[in-house]
Amino acid sequence: MGAAQGRAVTKGMRKLAFLVAPLVFACSESADPFRDASTSPRDSGTMADAGLSADSGANEDAAAGADAAMMNDAGQSADAGAAGTCAPIPTRMVVLGDSIMACQGAGGKMAATCGPKALHTVLEGSVAPGLTYENNAVGGAVTAGVANMQLGTVAGGPGHVLVLIYIGGNDLAQYIFVTDQAAQSGYDAALPGIIANWRTIFDYFADRTRFPDGATLIMNTQYDPFDDCTAPPYNLSAAKIALLHDFNLTLQTIAEMSPSAHLTDQFTPFLGHGHHNAVAACPYYEAGKDNWMSDLIHANNAGHANFVIEWRKITDAMYVNCR
Repeated sequence: MGAAQGRAVTKGMRKLAFLVAPLVFACSESADPFRDASTSPRDSGTMADAGLSADSGANEDAAAGADAAMMNDAGQSADAGAAGTCAPIPTRMVVLGDSIMACQGAGGKMAATCGPKALHTVLEGSVAPGLTYENNAVGGAVTAGVANMQLGTVAGGPGHVLVLIYIGGNDLAQYIFVTDQAAQSGYDAALPGIIANWRTIFDYFADRTRFPDGATLIMNTQYDPFDDCTAPPYNLSAAKIALLHDFNLTLQTIAEMSPSAHLTDQFTPFLGHGHHNAVAACPYYEAGKDNWMSDLIHANNAGHANFVIEWRKITDAMYVNCR
């Protein structure tokens, strides 16, 4: 495996590790920490059938450009907020996803320390007076749960909608405790269904009969609570770390399927702030870095503050720096 492929692989494990932890420590809000009523991924054919090449996010070209391609310097889609192309000012902010967006570990959905709520406060006070806030994220949710259940909680109507979605780690959690080969096979089989669910999400918000004034979506890559490090006590394999890297690269490709979607890099800023932040042997160790974890997988207040910093790279480009 080349160095570039190794980087791509590393990104994929982050989310896997993130979601597996709740299984051990029962951190999630649901009885089964990773599952809701819609956890079964759709087995809708191959990745090509779902609209991506079979080796999307895993081929050497994608891996070689992983760091540069996932985000530009502003941490956003290349065309977000280009000069003279300000996005419509939203009247509603809708939050969908799993326990991260439900702010487990950061005070709950309505807390000032909850990343989505903090972003709402910033936007309402600076660019969108009267912006409403609807947080419909559910602990344990998977991508199918957003597509099949959470979308139904978002009513249509006038006014532009800003949608914040953080999902995917729970889709990968099932592969943590199996062999590397079984994990790769399961991931390859599940990915087309995940992609299909994202198509459903995009189609829902693109429907102008439902949202006549349109919608803008902000997605994110997944952070790694274990700093992309295989050191004890977690001993995560390089192959499983690779799955998270691949997943994050695939999220980039998924985001490119919708002209209204923007992808935030929340993988890179977290490196060195996870559970191995004080382990000098780990690749992202740097003396003095704070720990951003409230428990095995959920970010603490400092982690959520970083979410807001990264989201604002997108929103500032769309609403402020575009003028």
